[in-house]
Amino acid sequence: MRIGLVGYGGWGRVHASAIGRVAGLSLGGVVAGDDASAEQAAHDLPGVPVHRTLDALLADAGVDLVDIVGPNHLHAGMAVQALEAGKHVLLEKPMATTLADSERLVATAERSGRHCGIVLQLRVSRQWARVRELIAEGALGRMRFANLTLFRRPFGGGAGNWRRTRDTVGSWILEEPIHYIDLLLWYFRERGLPVEVSAAGLASPQGPGLSDAFTATMTFADGSYAVFSQCLAGFEHSLVLELAGDQGAIRTWWSGAMDRTETPDFELKLQRAGAAAAEIVAIEKSGEVFELEEQLRRLLVDLTPLVSAREALPSQIVCLEIERALAERRPIPLRWP
Repeated sequence: MRIGLVGYGGWGRVHASAIGRVAGLSLGGVVAGDDASAEQAAHDLPGVPVHRTLDALLADAGVDLVDIVGPNHLHAGMAVQALEAGKHVLLEKPMATTLADSERLVATAERSGRHCGIVLQLRVSRQWARVRELIAEGALGRMRFANLTLFRRPFGGGAGNWRRTRDTVGSWILEEPIHYIDLLLWYFRERGLPVEVSAAGLASPQGPGLSDAFTATMTFADGSYAVFSQCLAGFEHSLVLELAGDQGAIRTWWSGAMDRTETPDFELKLQRAGAAAAEIVAIEKSGEVFELEEQLRRLLVDLTPLVSAREALPSQIVCLEIERALAERRPIPLRWP
């Protein structure tokens, strides 16, 4: 499978490296957004065509799938264009910065009949997917509570400072927390979708939508609830998850110098009902780099998306409504079709 990569910034280079490590995948072209990234791509990827427009990449009949890693506000438009050109799509989260663009992408993907996968790769994580397996096995019983905390260094700006600009990033809730909101919805899948979100946070000096510290609560119809907290005023990259059901509990954590580290520290503990002590659950090395590679590898096995645009829509909606709850300082009821 030949993949066209759109975007060659910091995370785009991670994608290029991961593609190169998967036997059966090859880079068929790169779209660079500026002169500096074009020069870098030409240097790093000899023999790979470097384009300056998406149209030029889509004109290459030999490119099977387009992997989009550009700034957030371009995601939906580029994905729609690629799907309409007959290409399969792998799209970095978030799939859009507005609900209207999200729904437009879902409709286009389903009409096209092409693969349209959203890069919510933690679902194939050796750590975070193992939590879901334990829930499905009944190790926790009926889910009641979750608390997931992200403590990390501030976001880098990206080319042209797009990650620190509201119009291009969308919000800092869509930028990274969408990964963890998606996980929490997945963990509580048997409880249905949440019926309400509430949020509290500090007013950001960066402006609306760019909240560097907030806590959000998703409440489900049966009263169970999940809490997510983000702090971008920290250091390194740390995640802690605590889950409790009526038959057991889990605590797991991951820590590294940065989110893309290949040498993290991590642990998963499970307390079963009636057991004298918690047990350590063995898991292999975990991290976004490994999980991206696994998601790419699955393209060769099955072109059914790991997380389709339709399946990614609930986490997209919840993140947008968390932003609304922060702005309006009130709980937001959620109504699902």
